[in-house]
Amino acid sequence: MTDASILIPTYRHAALLLWSICSALDQEGVSVEVLVVGDGVQDASRDVIASFAKDPRVRFSDFPKGPRNGEAHRHVALQEAEGRIVCYLCDDDLLLRDHVAEMGRLLEDADFAHPVNIRFLADGGVWYFPWNYGRPEFREVARSRIGSVGLTGVSHTLEAYRRLPFGWRTTPEGMPTDHHMWLQWLDLPGLRAVMGERLTHLKLPDPSWRTLSEDERARAFAGWFRRSREPGFADELDEMVRTALMRGAEDYHLWARREQLEVEAMRATRTWRLRERAIQIGPLRALFARRRKAR
Repeated sequence: MTDASILIPTYRHAALLLWSICSALDQEGVSVEVLVVGDGVQDASRDVIASFAKDPRVRFSDFPKGPRNGEAHRHVALQEAEGRIVCYLCDDDLLLRDHVAEMGRLLEDADFAHPVNIRFLADGGVWYFPWNYGRPEFREVARSRIGSVGLTGVSHTLEAYRRLPFGWRTTPEGMPTDHHMWLQWLDLPGLRAVMGERLTHLKLPDPSWRTLSEDERARAFAGWFRRSREPGFADELDEMVRTALMRGAEDYHLWARREQLEVEAMRATRTWRLRERAIQIGPLRALFARRRKAR
């Protein structure tokens, strides 16, 4: 059996798709197949995929444009998947060489896994997004609001996917497509979910990088691919992650302090004091009213 099926949905990032596919193929110590799922792609994307025609590990499904992000196409493609696990990669992100090996290790005792979530911004910033589906508290939060990890980096066993009631399907308007899918996983009876402790992918979020021209973005993307394959990059990445974690903790402390000051300022107002007095007196008034009525 193939170790992993890496599914890459694509629509319009032809200049970046080449490097995403290369990063998926460039996995160490494991066997992979790459399922490129086209959702109404243009000829430029077809040309990129054609350059891999001699590599039997790459399979292209050229679907017409579907609703939303063509989620239903992914389900069709996974019917032909041969990997023990499924790994997801957006066409504008990159996998590091140890991603599949690390996800495979995590999924020996789990159904659903994802690595630490770090986002690399076009202005050079590195942002840590704290989300851990391995903790039940995050699963409960996910059920009550929109917001969680994105597609790239998420992995699961193929066996567990086949136990889902629907699999990938068209997402209702107003909801992120990935979040809609993860909610289905959260309802899977006995779900075993885990987050890895290491960063094994490079997420370059589209809203940030869209500020560059297509040529600038393509050059930067190719640069990230080459840089991620250079000796010493793992140490460089660890330092970037440490910096992002420290900055995230500082930002959270500042946010919490601002919230505290706003509450303290509100409590100092006359309106707040009257409100608290009403809250304290209200139950007493109700008690007296009941006694008067009893008489």
